[in-house]
Amino acid sequence: MGSSCAWHLQKRGLQVTLIDHELPGRSCSFGNAACLATSGLVPLSYPGLIKKVPGWLFDPLGPMAIKWKALPSLLPWFWHFWRVSNMAKVEVLAAAQANLMRTVFADYDEILQATGSTGLKQSRGSIHIYDTEKEYQDAAWQYELTSRLGYDAQRLTAVELNSMVPGLKLDRGVAVMEPDWHHLLNPAKVTARIADYCFGNGAQWIQDRVIATSADENGVQIQTESGKSLKADQLVVAAGAWSNALAAQLDFKVPLIGKRGYHSQVSNPGIELQYPVMSVSRAFVMTPLEDGLRFAGTSEFAPLDAPPDYRRAEVLLKQAAVYLPGLKTAGATQWMGHRPFMVDSMPVISASPGHGNVFYAFGHGHYGITQGPTTGRLIADLVNGNEPTTDMTAYRIDRFSK
Repeated sequence: MGSSCAWHLQKRGLQVTLIDHELPGRSCSFGNAACLATSGLVPLSYPGLIKKVPGWLFDPLGPMAIKWKALPSLLPWFWHFWRVSNMAKVEVLAAAQANLMRTVFADYDEILQATGSTGLKQSRGSIHIYDTEKEYQDAAWQYELTSRLGYDAQRLTAVELNSMVPGLKLDRGVAVMEPDWHHLLNPAKVTARIADYCFGNGAQWIQDRVIATSADENGVQIQTESGKSLKADQLVVAAGAWSNALAAQLDFKVPLIGKRGYHSQVSNPGIELQYPVMSVSRAFVMTPLEDGLRFAGTSEFAPLDAPPDYRRAEVLLKQAAVYLPGLKTAGATQWMGHRPFMVDSMPVISASPGHGNVFYAFGHGHYGITQGPTTGRLIADLVNGNEPTTDMTAYRIDRFSK
């Protein structure tokens, strides 16, 4: 998100300084599922999801976990989450998500071509699988909704699935082709190349953590952990799950949490996939990358500073083995990162309501890698005082202020 914003701002002729305590591409951009999921329009707060949560929490192989000591601090977020869990809201949110998704591939093509990275994006689609016919039928309303918004999917026959993914075992399950998913062969490399392009054209880089910021009519001021004091004309807050710490100093907090995700990756899996395969039943994705096969997923609710529980990553390998009996997992590596997740699954792409020189780009949840270049373009419009071509109402930071 930060690299894409920097690229688009620099393209408009602005002098940009990018600040992060991690190198570009080393946080969520490093370990995500690498999928550009433009048909992923349905918010997580859909009706019926809450009923599944208890079963997930008490299943050691389940897709969700909570650090119970953190539950009291999470209750306000879950209360907001419940408030938007109705079908009328789902329809509105899905339509707003579709508005962001429509230019994703065009925005990616522009930024990948400029950074010499077009070969790092694959446009084959993805395959979504369900363990049972009932689970697929239960999700039929989601396919009907996304179809109305312009995204169609095709149910595959057993013969078609076997020809596309020969090593996949699905028994009596259902497979669906999602043509509107692309994927990156190395999301960390893509992000780093975008940032490096900016640095090569005059952008400044500071590896540090911002701990305090303020703004007035004369500009913005920033204090970093190492003691640096910086001044600028304008500020874009694109700090992922940590964004609330800065938003609270400038305007107010929003219902954002760090929904932790894990991955396990195998460099020599013994199986070759041509498409990302998402198990909807088990809530994880198997993605072929240039350096191996990545298994990414799970949702863990915990404080930002809680240590990783890499058993959550090991679970992904056990789940993958159900579908890929020949999978070799020797030498698997694990990773954990924080998805910046809003209660309504909708990002914050917004001007500050209190400061004309502050802008926000965070909270994209599962779609940060999908919507990065698009968000960068929209932020550049806002910073330059131009009217974006997309209706920005649904992404305003003050949508929760009442």
